[in-house]
Amino acid sequence: MSKQKILILFVFLGLALVMQGVTASAQRAPRHPLGLQLGMSEESAHQQLKKIASQQKEEREEEEGGEQEVWILRSDAKFSYVIAKFNREHSLILITVVARPQQVRYGDVANLDSAAKASDGQNYSYKWKVEPGKGARAYIINARGSSPEFLTSYSVYYVR
Repeated sequence: MSKQKILILFVFLGLALVMQGVTASAQRAPRHPLGLQLGMSEESAHQQLKKIASQQKEEREEEEGGEQEVWILRSDAKFSYVIAKFNREHSLILITVVARPQQVRYGDVANLDSAAKASDGQNYSYKWKVEPGKGARAYIINARGSSPEFLTSYSVYYVR
């Protein structure tokens, strides 16, 4: 086999491995909770939330100029309610979902191998930093609970 053919073979093998890695990391990328995405408008978030929940509470935050809302989920088997926080420009900047007891494992949120783990023996935390690329802002996913297997809640918010 000529050197040129060997070089072309290595290039194609390299491309195949890169494409496999991109596909694998995309498959393991964390899902956005309940169809909500950071940065979406308050109006869009409300449209999504009204399909699945009833608004329980809304508070203005004087210090930060935004507002925080609590929505009770109507018929979700895994989660009971969601907290949505908006900035003064009415963009979604924080999402917290509260799980029903023993329904959501930490690994259901994202790949545990890539998480920063912390525990004091009674409380557990898994934290992921997600770098979406292409000009999108990085964000954190923080899953917490008192069980080593099941989470109590998890939050999604922008890296400061």
